[in-house]
Amino acid sequence: VADALNRLLFELSLKCAKEEGVRDYFHVAVLGYGARVGSAFGGALAGRDLVPLSQVADNPLRVEQRAKKVPDGAGGLVETTARFPVWVDPVAHGGTPMAQAFGQAVALVERWVGERPGSFPPIVLNLTDGESTDGDPSEAAARLRSLASADGP
Repeated sequence: VADALNRLLFELSLKCAKEEGVRDYFHVAVLGYGARVGSAFGGALAGRDLVPLSQVADNPLRVEQRAKKVPDGAGGLVETTARFPVWVDPVAHGGTPMAQAFGQAVALVERWVGERPGSFPPIVLNLTDGESTDGDPSEAAARLRSLASADGP
């Protein structure tokens, strides 16, 4: 889950990069939930939510060198190394308080829409490795889906 999230943040940063730097087409919040529910960012972004993408791109926790297979030009693949920024480390501790996490996501999206009522509607992704351990999250999820900006739900 952490690798998928880090890859998503890296791809967003690349797609929004222009000559003058990464444009803030997105603000990003990453909520982790396990022993506690809260911002899952590490390093300079620790504890923050709704961070402009340019600040996300500029502040990974670390940059790793990872093996990557690329085409060799002759129909095969060769292994090389590539930079892989890491903003979120995997943590396995405690249950999966998904209902509480969705409740916090509702508060973040309500704040976002309240501050930017004419904006493109927020996109919420829930990446999890388990079932909810704090009850049925469907009510909070329904509340989250009911939120909208002037541009739509």
